[in-house]
Amino acid sequence: METPVVFECKGQQIVGMLHLPNGRGRVPGVLLLHGFTGHKAEIHRMFVKLARQLTAHGVACLRFDFRGSGDSAGEFEEMTIRSQIADALEAVKFLGRHKRVNSKRLAVVGFSMGGAIAAHLVAREKSRIKSLVLIAPVAEGAGILDELATPDVVSSLAQTGLTDYFGNLVGVQFIRQFADMKPLREVIKTRCPVLLVHGEKDETVPADHSDLYERALQSSKRVVKKIIVPDADHTFNRHLWEKRVITETVDWIGETL
Repeated sequence: METPVVFECKGQQIVGMLHLPNGRGRVPGVLLLHGFTGHKAEIHRMFVKLARQLTAHGVACLRFDFRGSGDSAGEFEEMTIRSQIADALEAVKFLGRHKRVNSKRLAVVGFSMGGAIAAHLVAREKSRIKSLVLIAPVAEGAGILDELATPDVVSSLAQTGLTDYFGNLVGVQFIRQFADMKPLREVIKTRCPVLLVHGEKDETVPADHSDLYERALQSSKRVVKKIIVPDADHTFNRHLWEKRVITETVDWIGETL
């Protein structure tokens, strides 16, 4: 069963889709966090396919639009790292309260920027979240910003507090918080096992970012597994690449949740 759902964060409406397996018993639940400029379906409907595979294996799944994205309230230029963390916290609470979901068996899957948000989320919900999957996750923002900070971008931010990113207006508060965020410091606060999946030829968020997560988790003696998908780009834009991501994620959730 797939049902549109609505919940709120700070008085603003968040729109999502709840996937439930057949039956009446309580089941594990997985929260999906989309990437920067993404939405609850994600590129080539990757999150829809993943959610349906999870429900086919007896797991509930919630995918939603961060405020300022997709169908949710707010404007993109108002979105910040803190607002996304707040949205994710409300989403995991919403999922855990559902009568079909076992609130003691929750997992989070984060893609790209959603991976960094997931790292912050599990640090705050470490007693509730039992498994984590980070797909092409951002480990630090400063290096990415260095590549994007052209003279035109810097000038626009100085004059208006906004810059244009492929038709989306991005606010200066997001830029500052993106530069300052510390997902590596946050992720090691979790006690749950972590799966890292990255494309070998990701040019948007290079696979080095997953290497940083792996080293941080290993140094903290956390259970971590890393998978590099050969030749794959950032968004896994081939059917076989996407299929590998979904299969590895579903298998990991089944093993750890």
